[in-house]
Amino acid sequence: MNEEGSAVGELPRLSDLFAEHRALIDVVKARPECAGLLRPDHDDLFVLRYVLSFKGDVQKTASAIKSAIEWRRDNAHTLARIDELQAEVRMIIPTGMLPWQTNQGQPIQVAIPFAVDASTWSSKSEQWHHEAGISNREVAYRICDKLSRESGRLVKLVMIQDLTGLSMSFVMHNSKLVQNQGKLSKLAEFLFPQLIATVVVTHPPSFISTLYKMAGAVLSERLVRKVKMADSPEKICLFSGLPMEKVPNFLGGTYSWDADWVPAKVKTSKNGVPSKQPTQRELHKAAATQQPLPAPAKKKSLFGTSLK
Repeated sequence: MNEEGSAVGELPRLSDLFAEHRALIDVVKARPECAGLLRPDHDDLFVLRYVLSFKGDVQKTASAIKSAIEWRRDNAHTLARIDELQAEVRMIIPTGMLPWQTNQGQPIQVAIPFAVDASTWSSKSEQWHHEAGISNREVAYRICDKLSRESGRLVKLVMIQDLTGLSMSFVMHNSKLVQNQGKLSKLAEFLFPQLIATVVVTHPPSFISTLYKMAGAVLSERLVRKVKMADSPEKICLFSGLPMEKVPNFLGGTYSWDADWVPAKVKTSKNGVPSKQPTQRELHKAAATQQPLPAPAKKKSLFGTSLK
């Protein structure tokens, strides 16, 4: 990603980054905070991500590494069941990895949380949401690490967050979820350094400026700077680094994604124009009474109608 957030150019080579930051990497490894904690798998790539994230500040870098290693040691039971957690989470909060990478070779994670009745996941415990957030990030972090080692380049994650169906009422009545995201964001700063390349927000609601200010109050400044608003399919392609034929149809592309976690009504979107999403109230009522949802209204264009 360049400074404007468009997906251009090649990813930096690890060999070049190691050469540029060799002195800092060696100094950090020798710091007393890391003494006795670093294992063989805590190699140059592991340390490099911290050096880059903390911009060469040796003390902050070493402290973050110490915090990460200790957290992983103390939460080994959670990390051991990450695959199990992820399988559960993605079926409740529709989230998954696209089966290909961007033009630069970076993995893409897509989340469409409001394509289902949000009460099915918003009512979950704070601990469940904490573990759900950790599992999404840990799976992505492992994928990025694997791709980095295979390609010899620093690979990061591109996230596409579809906000279709989000209402201001939901935000105001679920402040704890917003606070939880803030906690996860702070935790991610030392657990998952250099993980996020960019966050592409699609179908932004009419109150997105208010939501953006709220997010800025709880999320890390580093993450907020990486958020890009995509109000058209073309901008999704620009910010994500995907060609239109590889963008899911419910986001305006031409790829019909048949993943098991993608809700049926999303899979049936045609020609890149998804059906009008039912409101959360309609979804909740349908689930409670087993009544059919209202028939979807036709839409002239994917982004031509403001979301309420």
